[in-house]
Amino acid sequence: MISGGKSEIFEDQTPKEVMQMKFKLVVCLLLVLGLAMSISMAQKPLRFANLVSNMANPFFVTMDEGSKAAAERFGVDVVTFDAVRDPALQTKQMEDAIAAKFDAILLNPTDVEALVPAVKKANAAGIPVFSLDRDVIGGERVVYIGTSNVAAAELGAYTMLGYLATSNKLRPWRVVILEGIPGASSAIEREEGFKNILNPFIEKGDVEIVADLTANFDRAQGLSVMEDILARTKDIDAVICANDEMCLGALRAIEGAGLKAGFPDGIIMVGFDAIDDAVKAVEEGKFVATIAQAPYIMGYWGVEAAYRYLTEGWEPPEVIYEPTGARWVATPVVVVIKENVETFAEIAKPAVPPPLPGK
Repeated sequence: MISGGKSEIFEDQTPKEVMQMKFKLVVCLLLVLGLAMSISMAQKPLRFANLVSNMANPFFVTMDEGSKAAAERFGVDVVTFDAVRDPALQTKQMEDAIAAKFDAILLNPTDVEALVPAVKKANAAGIPVFSLDRDVIGGERVVYIGTSNVAAAELGAYTMLGYLATSNKLRPWRVVILEGIPGASSAIEREEGFKNILNPFIEKGDVEIVADLTANFDRAQGLSVMEDILARTKDIDAVICANDEMCLGALRAIEGAGLKAGFPDGIIMVGFDAIDDAVKAVEEGKFVATIAQAPYIMGYWGVEAAYRYLTEGWEPPEVIYEPTGARWVATPVVVVIKENVETFAEIAKPAVPPPLPGK
């Protein structure tokens, strides 16, 4: 109550006591406001931008599913952006995410170099970047989470050669290689892995490369590129592809040309990614193998790493991914063949993802 312009609460106090009491009231008010702001901030979930190279590919759909599962577990908001394989579009999406002040960026880059300026802009804005499945060669990333594409491609090439050796096909074995998107780190590294294994056999005259062409990780292009190759020659012993989408397109072209795919008397086919249609082709004996990565775990660990980095100070292992120089969390790889086609998913997409490495 106010009486005569003077608050009754202060009327029996000395001026010094009045000042002390007012100071205490101000401090209490600030504490209350600070607590309210803390509660408000605690209630506001972290927001992560999930920049995916191409959601038309089932591999990346599975990766996004992993991200969403982790988002639900850790109570964060994940917004997915589809770059449709376009580096310029993905650069704009990343710039938009920076302007929108997302708390972290999960980047599955379309190109190993084109996204570097955008990564550096995120660095300047203080937004941490986590690369998934593919990486870039510049800017600061907290971690690259994904496969050793070189080693996985080497496994694929070894597998193909093993089936060729036991098929009784005459040497030199005539091989077609279908490559991925030029500039994508996964395409560059898988080509390196294939060549690491095949080149010594080429030099010895045991393998002859019929064609080594890009089909841009795309099923329709895999079909058209393989049709063009078959129009020139049908003398082909094996086809190895940098992803399943291209290999499935190539399979359609092979069957459309009246040829057989499969071991031992058909064309030996090896894919990469273990998407559902490719696994079915392994079951049916049309593919001898596909290399299973773990896109679900990549997406899940990406969100978990970003959340724990921001809330707990998580750090990745001190392991460097040599192709790009990033610190690296490796995800599982399985060669899927007929003998393990029913069980590989226990490793590639487990019901409960394994613990995230690091500290």
